[in-house]
Amino acid sequence: MKSGRNPTRRSRNIGTSKQGHGQDNKLVIPESWCDSRSFYEKLSNHRVVSREIHSRDFTLIVETTRQDCVHPCTVDDIAYLLGHIPSEDMEGLSLVVLRQPKRKEQILSPVWGRLLYIADFGRFTGPAIILEAVNLSEPIHWSRSLTPEAARELERLREDGHKIVSTPREYILEPTLEAARSTMLYQTFLHEVGHWVDWLSSVARPSRGRRLSETSAKELEARYFSRPDSERESAAHLYAEKLATQLRQAGVIPFERNLDPKALEAEMLRMQDFI
Repeated sequence: MKSGRNPTRRSRNIGTSKQGHGQDNKLVIPESWCDSRSFYEKLSNHRVVSREIHSRDFTLIVETTRQDCVHPCTVDDIAYLLGHIPSEDMEGLSLVVLRQPKRKEQILSPVWGRLLYIADFGRFTGPAIILEAVNLSEPIHWSRSLTPEAARELERLREDGHKIVSTPREYILEPTLEAARSTMLYQTFLHEVGHWVDWLSSVARPSRGRRLSETSAKELEARYFSRPDSERESAAHLYAEKLATQLRQAGVIPFERNLDPKALEAEMLRMQDFI
């Protein structure tokens, strides 16, 4: 009996993604074969400033923004907050980057900030916290199909002052400068410090304290990254919420935006990157 399949008939996959259709014009973040760094380690025009905090120098890199974007947090906002974070929680971490994401990156990989356990910004290397510039004219779209963690995050954004519009298909978040600053300074930054504290307690300090071999240290690192993302995110959220509560009770946060035109000019920073 014949199978009924006729190999001369036109394949149903022709013109579909199964045969690669559309792959050559797919929207992707470009990568360079001669540069192994991630896209968020490649900075364009930027200025470097430093602040002495906890009796040591912190380096802050400020990348020039596009005309439609702004850095919600100023250099002195971050320095003030760093001064009230326990110094032991910042052990080994002394680099903060205010970064301007490319348009494709804002579409495909939008974040408020991120922690890099080891970063390479040219002459500056080591662990770093990155805060991304924000386009306040572009609404942020969230699917109505939310995980429990995403639902909690949406509620935190609402508490930060973001206007959130609910439609039958999605949630539309309309950011403002003050709301974005609250999110990035009191949530995102403390959250990334929480990831670093988790790393210190799980990998860095045990590696030193037990004088482990290089292989054992790598095993600790592999074990850390093999943990479910939800577990690591939960640890960072717990740290951020606990510290934010302590800082609020102490009257440290919230605080007014620190933007001094004369100080910016003295350090050759652009006012338009922050307003």
